[in-house]
Amino acid sequence: MARAPEKPHSKVKAERRVLSPDEAWAEKIRERILGDCHPWQRMAVEDPSSRVSFLVGRGGAKTTSMRARAAIKLTSIRNAEILYLATTKGHAKKLNWEMLQAMNEHYGLELRFKESELTARCKRTGGVITMGGMDDDSDIEQHRGYPLNELQLDEAASHEKTRVDKLIDVIVGPRLGERKGCVVIGGTPGGDLSGEFYDATRPGSPYHAPYADRDKPGCEPRYWSSHAWTAAQVVALPNADKLYPAIVANWAEALLRKAKKGWSDDNPIWMREYLGLWAADFTGRVFQYRPDRHQWNPHGEFPLDGVQGLKAAIAALHAMGIKDLHFVMAADGGHNDPFALTMLAFSPTDQQRRTWHVMSFEKAGMYYRPEAELIAGAESIDRMLKGGTLEPLGGVLGVTGWPDASVMDTDGAAIAELKNVYGLAFKKADREANSKKGSIELVNGEFHEDRLFILKDSPLETQLTQLQWKEDINGRLKEDPRQANHSTDTLVYGRREISILFESGAVTADAPGTSSAPAAYADPQGLDGPGIGTDREFDGLLAGVDFVDAWGNG
Repeated sequence: MARAPEKPHSKVKAERRVLSPDEAWAEKIRERILGDCHPWQRMAVEDPSSRVSFLVGRGGAKTTSMRARAAIKLTSIRNAEILYLATTKGHAKKLNWEMLQAMNEHYGLELRFKESELTARCKRTGGVITMGGMDDDSDIEQHRGYPLNELQLDEAASHEKTRVDKLIDVIVGPRLGERKGCVVIGGTPGGDLSGEFYDATRPGSPYHAPYADRDKPGCEPRYWSSHAWTAAQVVALPNADKLYPAIVANWAEALLRKAKKGWSDDNPIWMREYLGLWAADFTGRVFQYRPDRHQWNPHGEFPLDGVQGLKAAIAALHAMGIKDLHFVMAADGGHNDPFALTMLAFSPTDQQRRTWHVMSFEKAGMYYRPEAELIAGAESIDRMLKGGTLEPLGGVLGVTGWPDASVMDTDGAAIAELKNVYGLAFKKADREANSKKGSIELVNGEFHEDRLFILKDSPLETQLTQLQWKEDINGRLKEDPRQANHSTDTLVYGRREISILFESGAVTADAPGTSSAPAAYADPQGLDGPGIGTDREFDGLLAGVDFVDAWGNG
C-alpha cells in the first residue's frame, strides 16, 4: 500500500525532533562531571530519589554537588526546569552564579546566562535553571504552579521552617509528579534541632535512609534519601591533594581555626560547621531540649489539639503501663498575648521520676470565661454561674480530674476572677528573675537527665527550640523579649510545682501498688464549699498579687 504524502506540520515536528538532546553529547558531559566527583559526592549527584538530602560541613562541596545535578539534567532533559533557592536572591547569586558560569566553560554546557533574571538556559536542550531567595512568602509564591524537574534548597538550616514546609508541600510539591521531579535540600546543620531538614538528615530519624546503605539488608527506602560526608573523609582519600585541592585547603584552614579558638572535639560550632553533625548550641539557647531524645508522639501522624490530644496522651501512657498518673496544670494568662495552657503528667511510683507533657494549648483573644470553659467544660461553668457546683467536670479537668497543683502567670485580678467567679483557683507564678532562672535550670536538668518529654509539633516544642538568651544593658542574660515564650513559661512554672509537691511531702514516691494520694487531695484547688478544705494552700510559696518582677512585669 502506498504511503500517504507527509503533511507540512509533520515535517515541522520532524525538524523539531532533530533538535532534541544529543544523547552522546549529554552522556559525555555526565561522565566528565561524575569523574570529577569524590565518592560520596558522586552518590549524591547520581541519586534518582524523589527526595534527596545533603548534610555537609563547610567546604565539603555540597553546593557544587547541587550544581552538578543541575548541569546533568539541563544537558540531558529537554526543557528541564531547575529551581535553586538560597536564603536571599543575592545569596543565591554569590553561591552559584559565577561558579555555574565557570562550569559552563569547563564542561561545554552551552548555557546562555541572563543576569537580570538570574537564569541560565541550555541552547541545545532548552533546559533552564532559575536562582532565587526565600526572604518572605512572596519569594516562594511566585513559583506556584510551575512543574519542576528539580527543586534545590541550599543552606536549608538557615531558612524559616514553616516557609520550607510551605515551599515543599504547597508551592512546589503538588506539581512535581508530572515531570517526575525531585526535591533536594542540603546544608550545614544548625543549632535548632527540629524541622524538615533536621528530620531528613539526623541519624536515627524515621524519615530518612542513607543512600549509601540502600543495598544493605533491612534498609528500606524512606521519605528522604540522605547523604552525608565531611571534608576530613575526602582529605583521607588517595591523591586528595591533587584530585580535590579546594577541599584539602578548606580542611587545613578549619584545623588552624580550631586550634586558634581552642575548640574541643565536642564544641557545637566545630561539630556543626566543620564536621557536619547536628549539635545544639546550649550557650545561646535557653532550653537544652533535643527532639531526638526528649520528644514523644502519642498522636500518630496527625497531631491532636486540646482535650482530644490530652486523652490520646493519657491513653498512650496507660499503654506503657503508667496508670497512676498525677497532673499539674500551668497557664499563661496574657492579655494581648496568646493564652497558653500546659498539662504535665507524672507518676509517684515511677522510679525514674519522669514528666510527660500531655497537653499544649495556645490561642489569642481568650478572656476569663472561655479560659474557664476550656479548663472545666462549658456545661460545668454554666452550672457554676447559675449558683450550682462545678462537678461533674468537663473540659480538661473532665479528663484528668482535679490536678495536684495549678499555677498561672498572670495578674492578681485574673487570679481572683477565676477563683471567685468560676471556681478555679490558681497559684500565682513566681516571676522574680532569679527564681525563674532557677526554674529554667531545673527544666534543663530534667532534659539533661532525659526525664522530661515534650509533645511533638506542639507550641511548646516550637518555643523550646527557638528561645534564645539576650544580654541586657547590664550584661545580664534574659530571654529575648522578641520571641514567644508563653508555653515555655508554663513548662517552667509547672515543672517547679512538681518539685514542690515531692519536696513538701504532698506527693511521695510510694512503692508500686500502694496509694500515693494523701487525704489532703480531697481538694487540691483549696476552695470553700461542700467537702472542700483549705489546708493545702501554699501561702508561703505564692507571689503577692501586687508582685512586680525584675523587668517591671506585674
